[in-house]
Amino acid sequence: MSDATKAGIALAATFTADGLRDAMARRLRDSGREVLAAPYGQLVEPMLDPGSVLLAHAGVNVVLLRAEDLFRGAADPSAGDLLLDELLTVLSAVPGRSAATWLVALTPPSPAALADPARARWTEAAARRITETVAPLPGVHLVALDGLADRYEVPETHDEYADRIAHLPYTDAYFDALADRLVRLARTTWTKPRKVVVLDCDNTLWAGVCGEDGPLGVEVGAGRRAVQEFMLDQRAQGKLLCLCSRNEEADVRAVFDENPGMVLTLKDVTAHRIGWQPKARYLYELSQELGLALDSFVFVDDDAVECASVRAALPEVAVVELTRDADAAPRQLAHESAFDQLTVTDEDRLRADWYGAEPERRALEQSLTDYEEFLARCAIDVTMTPLTDSALDRAAQLTTRTTQFTLAGTAFTVPELRGLLDAGGRGWTVRVSDVFGDYGTVGLILARPDGDVLDVPVFLLSCRVLNRRVETRMLRMLADRAAAAGCRTLRLPYRPTARNAPARRFLQEVSGRAVGAEDAAGVLAVGVADWIEAPAVAAP
Repeated sequence: MSDATKAGIALAATFTADGLRDAMARRLRDSGREVLAAPYGQLVEPMLDPGSVLLAHAGVNVVLLRAEDLFRGAADPSAGDLLLDELLTVLSAVPGRSAATWLVALTPPSPAALADPARARWTEAAARRITETVAPLPGVHLVALDGLADRYEVPETHDEYADRIAHLPYTDAYFDALADRLVRLARTTWTKPRKVVVLDCDNTLWAGVCGEDGPLGVEVGAGRRAVQEFMLDQRAQGKLLCLCSRNEEADVRAVFDENPGMVLTLKDVTAHRIGWQPKARYLYELSQELGLALDSFVFVDDDAVECASVRAALPEVAVVELTRDADAAPRQLAHESAFDQLTVTDEDRLRADWYGAEPERRALEQSLTDYEEFLARCAIDVTMTPLTDSALDRAAQLTTRTTQFTLAGTAFTVPELRGLLDAGGRGWTVRVSDVFGDYGTVGLILARPDGDVLDVPVFLLSCRVLNRRVETRMLRMLADRAAAAGCRTLRLPYRPTARNAPARRFLQEVSGRAVGAEDAAGVLAVGVADWIEAPAVAAP
């Protein structure tokens, strides 16, 4: 992410949160990031004061709301109506006031509040109103805490005595679990997400060795089914599932085909390597096949030796050494930060299906000797749509995840994107489909008008659609929009990175000359009229 996120986390709560702040700070100590806290008893004020820890902070803001605190000390819960109205009004405006990513969580009501029917009804209604307000806000995420105590095996959530004397409503154990949850979510805003989960089979997806025990001899009990269900959930969130197993392929397939306990199917698996070569080699081959960097991979295996080997050979891969205790394995996975994900976009949900259709694309390409005919048969459709609030999550995601075809390699948070638009900038998302399916929103353009020049700080495209002439169509459509706005020149800044050679090659094709030395940045000026009337690169 951008340097702004280095500020870490700012915290505000409707209750005393000193213990929570300290627990969060312990988890951030090695990162060098801070946890800042708003003064006790202040929630609305820090959302209005430009100099507060919330509005002067550009990292991650955490707001914790216990609804009953809004009428604390009053006999009638309706005394909280006025403060709730004010809170919701101010909260609705934070995307326009702040460059931070916001996490808002409704913390559990006290047993006393739940025991009183009037207070319980007011608390439930307030929680519903808060949820309805937060859900559509760009850059503001509602954090669900349901099941947190069970997941972290917290024996007691509430501390009624500390709540009464110090407005400290939760036990140290619950605060510790909450700190872990919030810090892990915050980290997802400044680290690259993992896209691929590579799974061992024996004693990982099932108990036993399929080559020795046979397809019905391996056990798929409740624990291993829970592991498979966890992985299916990861797939639903956009991660690709692959297999990497030291086995005969026929033995592995037989388990999937014949064992009635299996929840995961081979249709859920995007790619596999099953055989007797080193697993680090297989991971590298999967990376090449999928066109995804190894630092986007998670490797899950029960064998300590295999895990150590992958760690040594491929340090960029996140390695999860899974316990062989079937009951403990699902709990372990729930605590692995490599699987954390703050947002799930429509494109995330499409990713596995897109990769599933890729063999058909490759088969068509290999059957034809003329690449232009292949492109024509694909019937690629490219649509450029103005960037709106509803697409900001995906747009921000693209700036952090796209590493190959990105001209400047600049990452933006949702609030930063919204700020650019509010300041007069323009943006477009790019959606691509072909006869085999929908790629989803895979491209982004951000532009700022400067007289008759259109500065283009972001011009990027997912590696999924590279070599499909999509980038050429993007530039032509951008030129059309620039001409309509009275601009004569497009200014494309370029900053070399370790992985954006495809973007450099495109600029060289556009300009007909070498662009930017590997150790230097540059700016390419493109004539709008040239691209409208005579595109430099032929489109299919």
